[in-house]
Amino acid sequence: MPYVKCISGHTSARFIQRYLEKDDRALANDFVNIDVPVKGVRAGLEDFEPFDWWREMDQTRRDFGNDIPWNGQRARTWKHYILSPNPDDGIELGKLRRLAIAWAQENFNDYEVAIVYHDDNANGIPHAHVVVNNTDLATGRRLQEPDPRAVKRSVQRLARDMGLSCFEDAPHPEGAKRARGTASKQRVHVGRAEKELEDRGEYSWVGDIRARVSIARMIARNEDEFRSVLKAMGLDVKNNSARASRRDWIYSFDDRPTLRVSGEKMGLSFGKEHLSHRFASGSMGRLADATEREVFRIASEAYEVGDIAELRKLSDAVSVCEAIGAQSVDRLIAAERRLPRGLDSAKLAAAVEYMTEKELLPTGRMPAMQESRRNTRQKPWEKGQPNWMKSREANGRRQEQPSQRQQSSNRDRGNRDAR
Repeated sequence: MPYVKCISGHTSARFIQRYLEKDDRALANDFVNIDVPVKGVRAGLEDFEPFDWWREMDQTRRDFGNDIPWNGQRARTWKHYILSPNPDDGIELGKLRRLAIAWAQENFNDYEVAIVYHDDNANGIPHAHVVVNNTDLATGRRLQEPDPRAVKRSVQRLARDMGLSCFEDAPHPEGAKRARGTASKQRVHVGRAEKELEDRGEYSWVGDIRARVSIARMIARNEDEFRSVLKAMGLDVKNNSARASRRDWIYSFDDRPTLRVSGEKMGLSFGKEHLSHRFASGSMGRLADATEREVFRIASEAYEVGDIAELRKLSDAVSVCEAIGAQSVDRLIAAERRLPRGLDSAKLAAAVEYMTEKELLPTGRMPAMQESRRNTRQKPWEKGQPNWMKSREANGRRQEQPSQRQQSSNRDRGNRDAR
């Protein structure tokens, strides 16, 4: 019979991944709702590239504000289940993987799940470590404590169906969650039609909207800034129908309002709920303020001249920076040793080339004092005004108001005249 043990975590998922994969002891990995580069197929199951899945989990929790303590207690950030089969079954790794994936999908199908397999016990029996992130991707709510009996009965039933030993008297739990399909709730989703157009090098209006929203969500710190940046790039944002089952934003072109797409249609990270949590929790892009201002300038100018290709290249580059958390070109280059999900060497190389050509990132670590000074400067899209308007008004004020030295000189002259 399979045995299930649960441990709660209150830290970054980085530490549990480091523990589970140290010294190359992981036999294989599987994932639910996490997109990971696939390098091949082994025993009928996918074999994945090395990947920092802890970054995905940590970012999701930050975006939804689920790292914040609750009722004075530390947030439970993840759950770690150890699934150990009966040694008498002599289970082989492929069968254990199918059992663990089925169990994770049945009980945690709305969560990010990473599964790591070991055989480092005394008898060399393969077992599974199932790490479940604390955020429900469908609702944004924290993981509630599952019924221990339900998750244990679930694995017994699945084991029985696979011909493994189990508790024969374990009834099917009425409250156990059923698997609701295998489609991943992806943070970024590219539909088949859009992908076919892009593969042929043709224009996709959904891809165009996604590129603009990607730029806006990277550099905006709140909803007002987000809407202002999108407005400067020719996009309108409205709430979806009040009759819809989920609240979401609808994005459309200012000059082509019939071309419209909901945020979650492009992936969870583009939806209203995700972005609202992101803004409310203070989670933001990892670019320095000076870089954000320059990104906005390039995006605005590209939109003004209708350079869609430039918008797309900028969007791809800042998305790479966001995925890696890079604030310098050196950090981008160093990421090649272990790329996050959805990235390959070609995308990384293109980002390095673009950010270097446009001088959007420093080549080394920015001194702390310089960074502090940059962060105090006002952004060009504040108060919803595009950069050219801010520049014009700033120039006007400089012309209308005398400098501090001139004001002091005028006061001295007035004092002399008074004498």
